[in-house]
Amino acid sequence: MQVMEKKRLKAARLAILTATSLAVIKLTTGVLSGSMALISSAADSLLDILMSFGNLVALKHAHKPADDNHPYGHGKYETAATFLQSILVAASGGYILFESVKRIQHGKQLSHVDYGIAVLAFSVFVSWLLSRHLNKVGKATDSSALRADALHYATDVYSNLVLLIGLVAVATFGWDWLDPALSFCVGLYILKAAYTLLRSCLDEFLDAGLPPEQLEKITRCIEQHRSDVTGYHHLRSRRSGTVRLIDFHLTFCRFKTIHEAHSIADGIEKEIHQQIPNADITIHLEPTECEVCRNCSNCESPCQAKKGE
Repeated sequence: MQVMEKKRLKAARLAILTATSLAVIKLTTGVLSGSMALISSAADSLLDILMSFGNLVALKHAHKPADDNHPYGHGKYETAATFLQSILVAASGGYILFESVKRIQHGKQLSHVDYGIAVLAFSVFVSWLLSRHLNKVGKATDSSALRADALHYATDVYSNLVLLIGLVAVATFGWDWLDPALSFCVGLYILKAAYTLLRSCLDEFLDAGLPPEQLEKITRCIEQHRSDVTGYHHLRSRRSGTVRLIDFHLTFCRFKTIHEAHSIADGIEKEIHQQIPNADITIHLEPTECEVCRNCSNCESPCQAKKGE
């Protein structure tokens, strides 16, 4: 766990350093050229700094061990960071839409467009590299905050690419109106990305169940032991940060000993862990009456022996 935590923190620090460098370059060039495209992209990079810093703080707290006040751990710190990201991304998109509409209405002559083209081309390349790295580390360490950060930097790639095409058109054809028009489209795209982030973290806050494919893995592990268990019910699941919380009831023949039932349940738990790493599993053992036992016909219990007499 310590190795994964170091990888997460290292990736978060890299994101902060990269976002800071890009924000300074874009803002300086945007002010000099008067390009709404660069100024909006700089604003997005400034939000990147805040979000990546929030991720760093959250990741430091999210993997603290459970304590008396937080018996289920601190995984929701990471969810809170993702929620903050979605709000800030939405604010960024709203700001870009507002400024773009103003520029479209009033217009503005651009200067030093070639500088803006060079800066956006560099930003596209750097954001692409960073997004791939964060996504890779996020998947390897099962970090929702890093994957959310990767998604945001991926939107930077697409948005900066669109803005780059716009500036090239401005420099080639003199279409100054294209700069705010494309920025408006980018603002809409950023709002859509914010909605995706917000929906995923709200699901986690509201204790939505695990995805169907993971629930299927759980039921498959249980069904593989049909000869040992008489059934299962009350399967529940949710997620807290990187931890999957799973609990269900297993029913056994009432003549099995506690040791036998526990041993079978322990084996099922280990199989689920192999399918779903970092799961916290709670299994409640229940006896089954002979009248409702699906394995009763093959049972060698004292009850069946008494029926055969």
